[in-house]
Parts: sequence; structure tokens; C-alpha cells
Amino acid sequence: MTVLEHTYGIPSEDELAMLVGAATPHFAMQIHARVLSYARSLPETHPRQPELKRHLARLESIAHHGEHGGQADPDLPTHGSLNA
Repeated sequence: MTVLEHTYGIPSEDELAMLVGAATPHFAMQIHARVLSYARSLPETHPRQPELKRHLARLESIAHHGEHGGQADPDLPTHGSLNA
């Protein structure tokens, strides 16, 4: 059986969190496509649908708007050349 012939099941909540949590803007839409295929394989009334929809919305946001981790104040002393 080849990789393309293998049927993968819906990942557990932890597995899905690992897949989605590692998303960067560059790969967000590829991960989005995978999560979307999981969502489409389940009935609309399945209890996991709201979770999958939240992940899809987050991935779309990362893909289109990037990810902003914020900027912390550096705790290093400034260099003399920067104070001139």
C-alpha cells in the first residue's frame, strides 16, 4: 500500500493541536487543507466540528495576516554606538 492509498483517520485532539500549533504563515494553508479534509469527512453535526472550525479560522488568519508574537523590552544594556 502506498502513502497515497492509505486512509488516515481523524487525529486526536492532542495530535491536531500539535499539527496546528506548529503552523507558520508559510505553511498555514497546507495545514488548513489537511484540517479541512478532516472536517469534510465528518458529519456536520459531529462534536469535533466546532474545534475543527476554530482551527481553520486560526490557520486562515495566520496565512493572511501573519503571526504577531509581540515585542518584549530587551533586558540587555545598550551599546555605546547606539547611544550616540
